[in-house]
Amino acid sequence: MRVAWFRPDTASSRDLAAVIDGLRETHDVHVVDARAAHDFVWQAAQGAFDLCVYELDDSAAHQYMWPYLLNYPGVLVLRTVSLHHGRAVSLVHQHRDADRDAEIAFAGGDLRTDAPWPLLRGSWSTWRVPVLASRATVVSDDALAAAIARDCPGARVTRVPTGVPDPRRGAAAAAAREAALPLRVVVCEDGSPGAVERAAARARQAGANLDIVRAATMEPRAALDADVVVATRWPSLGRPLFAALVGAAAGKAVVVAETESTASWPALDPQAWQPRALATGIGAPEPPMAISIDPRDEEHSLVLALTRLVHDAALRSALGSAARAWWARHSTVAHAVAAWQALIDDAVSLPVPPRPAGWPAHLDADGGGTLRAVLDQLGIANVEGGL
Repeated sequence: MRVAWFRPDTASSRDLAAVIDGLRETHDVHVVDARAAHDFVWQAAQGAFDLCVYELDDSAAHQYMWPYLLNYPGVLVLRTVSLHHGRAVSLVHQHRDADRDAEIAFAGGDLRTDAPWPLLRGSWSTWRVPVLASRATVVSDDALAAAIARDCPGARVTRVPTGVPDPRRGAAAAAAREAALPLRVVVCEDGSPGAVERAAARARQAGANLDIVRAATMEPRAALDADVVVATRWPSLGRPLFAALVGAAAGKAVVVAETESTASWPALDPQAWQPRALATGIGAPEPPMAISIDPRDEEHSLVLALTRLVHDAALRSALGSAARAWWARHSTVAHAVAAWQALIDDAVSLPVPPRPAGWPAHLDADGGGTLRAVLDQLGIANVEGGL
């Protein structure tokens, strides 16, 4: 199958890069970045593609694909729960304030009173426009899938597992760190600013020998060099928890935030050191593969987790082994590719969804209105071929 996959050339979603590589074994996947998009219309007119996939995020680099996803409905890959900022800024820069307000109203912004909401803020369903314009929507987060199903009952939404490559594969496996003191704690995608450093300082005062190393991205080498991976980002905003999953794939003890996004992960509660499924009834009854901390008690919970992990090598080993096994069952690239294979085979035959009530008119504008207005100003009533 011939797939046009819209993603910026600056896309940092490494999980989808690996999926695209896997899909290329059976499909012709053509990546369409902002430059290649200029040729997409004539290529599509010649029947070059069977299906479009739009990898949409809330950044300036992703704004180019909005006109295409509205006019060539396909599969939407929703990377975050909020698309408000990037879209609103883009429309403001185009002097399209009225269009921006119409989209915010359609997304539920007219029900909010927290000023200045039009440009700067918005926790409402800013994904309603692209979701309702698409044949199907793909997310990697259970909570986001549930929110879409609740707010857009007619939309087809599928949760696809995040595909994490094996950090131990190939030569990198030989570089895996042998645990030794001080304990090496690699932090990536953490929660409140400074919480890990404050917790580490308190843990050291209690006798814990550890070093904190920050990583901008969780590369395989960083995970393999860690004894513990801290990835406590919250709220998750529907984004894949990639750093935590790389740590799990590397077989390391992982510390995450207790949120809707990690509710299904078998985890330990550091307050009681019991499996969360036993302590709260939340989570799967499997061997714990992570320590899950309460964001409302972030710093104190981190102190408890780090102090215990420094002194309990057996717990670190058990968590790492369980994390590696959980990743192998749920979140390998092969799992993600298989899910995408089924989704693509299904999506190509799905009908284009009808426009819902209240759909902003400008989203279907083809430029003809502007052309007619210019011709009227010039006193030209018609042109060859008609308008």
